[in-house]
Amino acid sequence: MTNESIKALLVTICQYNTVRITQTFSKDDMDWIRVRCLPGTSILELTYLQSENVETYDSVDEAAAVIEKALYSHVTV
Repeated sequence: MTNESIKALLVTICQYNTVRITQTFSKDDMDWIRVRCLPGTSILELTYLQSENVETYDSVDEAAAVIEKALYSHVTV
């Protein structure tokens, strides 16, 4: 998945921030990161499902870069 595709998904999630939409990204056939937009905001919440670490981003570009790096690097979080 390209950075632009990830950004498009994140923008869509934030456009509908009054409803509960989540997107799960997988790595090596395992659910890896769950993303949602905090209600009524443009803040993206990323939950790393393997470690349960939670990070928030107010920038779609930054969140997309973090997701892309997590999915395509050999480093685990």
